[in-house]
Amino acid sequence: MPYCVCRGDHWSPVNLPRQHIFRDSFLTTHRLTGNNGCASEKLYQLCDATVVPEYRDLVRRFMDVPTLAERLKNEEYISTEYRMCDGSWH
Repeated sequence: MPYCVCRGDHWSPVNLPRQHIFRDSFLTTHRLTGNNGCASEKLYQLCDATVVPEYRDLVRRFMDVPTLAERLKNEEYISTEYRMCDGSWH
């Protein structure tokens, strides 16, 4: 499976975040960030906290990890634009 990374407003093939962080078959904490749990859930929480309400559905569809590999299948990268709660655009 291709790997990807989210750079805020676009996904690029590099390192696809897994839905859960596992090590030796046990749910674990990421050693660099201290984060654990479901990647999609964390992205949706970030979206709800930082993106203006009228763009949240667009951003949630963009950040949908389970469909990411298929959406990047024939693309070098995918991108979107949306407004943040502070008024800035990403």
